Amino acid sequence: MFLLFIILFLVGWLSADLYLWFSFVRHAAVIWKILYWLPTIYFGVLVILSIFGVRVSMTLWLIAMIFCLQQIVCTACSLTGRLVALAWHPAFPILNWTGAILSVVVLVVMLYGMLTGWKYLNVKKIELPVAELPASFDGYRVVHLSDLHVGTHGHHTDYIDHLVQTVNNMQPDLIVFTGDLVNIYPSELDPFMTALGSLTATDGVMSVMGNHDYCVYGHKEGLWKEDCAEVIARERALGWTLLRNEHCFIHRGQDSIAVAGVEYCGGLHTDSFVDFPAAMQGIADSTFVLLLDHNPAHWKMEVVPDGRIALTLSGHTHAAQIKIGKWSPAQWLYKEWGGLYQEGNQKLYVSEGCGGTVPFRFGTKPEIVVYTLHPAKP
Repeated sequence: MFLLFIILFLVGWLSADLYLWFSFVRHAAVIWKILYWLPTIYFGVLVILSIFGVRVSMTLWLIAMIFCLQQIVCTACSLTGRLVALAWHPAFPILNWTGAILSVVVLVVMLYGMLTGWKYLNVKKIELPVAELPASFDGYRVVHLSDLHVGTHGHHTDYIDHLVQTVNNMQPDLIVFTGDLVNIYPSELDPFMTALGSLTATDGVMSVMGNHDYCVYGHKEGLWKEDCAEVIARERALGWTLLRNEHCFIHRGQDSIAVAGVEYCGGLHTDSFVDFPAAMQGIADSTFVLLLDHNPAHWKMEVVPDGRIALTLSGHTHAAQIKIGKWSPAQWLYKEWGGLYQEGNQKLYVSEGCGGTVPFRFGTKPEIVVYTLHPAKP
C-alpha cells in the first residue's frame, strides 16, 4: 500500500513537472534545465531503492516532499491563472508570481518544521475532575506520553534523554504510554532502551500497543508477527506493564482504581486483537477506570456506549503534525483528534504525541501531558 501511494505520488509530481517544464523551463539555459530535473531524479532514486528493499530515511522522503509541494503549489496557481485569464487577462502573470511566492513560503515552513518544529518539547498541565475517582486519589498525577516513534530519531538520543529527564523530574504517580513506540522495526529501539527503561513513577509505567508497534508496515501480510513479538518483549524488558486487552488495579489504602488497556482498533491485520469486553472483565461497575486506547476513534465505537469509563487517554493522530490555530488536517479523518472531549461523565483526552513518523512538526509541539486528577463534584 505504501509503495502504491509513492507511485501515485510520483505520477502526480511528474504531471506538475511536465506542466512547469513546457510552460516555463524548456526554453531556458541548459544549466537551468538540468537543475530543474534533479529533484525528480532524486525522488525516482528513492522509489527504486524502496522497491529493492533498501531502507530510506524519512528525512530523505521529507526533502522530496518539499520539492513536490513547491511544484504542486506553482502548478495549481498557474493553472488557475490560465482559467481566470479567459475572463481577465492580467490574472495569469499575477497568479504565476503568487505561485512563486507561495512556493518560497512552503520552503520556509517545511524547513522550520524539519529543523526545529519537532524538537521543542511542550509540557501541558491539566487539572482534571473525573467521575467515580476515590477521595484517596485526589491529586493523583498521571503523565501521558504517546507516539514516540523512536525510529524517526535514528541514533540521536538527545531528545529522548531530555524527555525522560523531564518526566522523572515531575515525580509522577503513574506514567502511561498510549502506543507507537517504533515506526517499523524493533531494532529502532536499540539506542533508546537504557533511557526509556529509566522512566520512573510511584506506580510504574503502563502502556498499550499502537498500530506501528505491530510492525505491519515493513512486511508483507503475515510476515510481521516475529517483529511484533520482539517489540512486545522489548517493551516489557523496559519494565513497563503492557496491557493487551486487560487491566490492573492501583491501590491507595482501602480504595483502588483500574487501569485498562486495549489493542489497536483499526485497519491493518489487527482487528481481531481488539477485545474491549476482555479488558473490562472483572471490573466492578462502581470502580473508576482509566482506559489506555491508542486510536481515539474507538471511544465513540465501544467506550462511550459502554458507559463505565470515566477517563480514556489516546494518541495516534499527532494532529497530523500540522496545526494552524485550532485547525489541523487531522480533523478530516478523526472527530476527536487533539485535546479534551466529553460525553456525559466520560472524558477523552487525545495527546498530539511526543514524536512522529517523519521529523517534522508545524504549529503543534511534541507534548507531555500531566493530569492532576480530582473527584468530580456531583
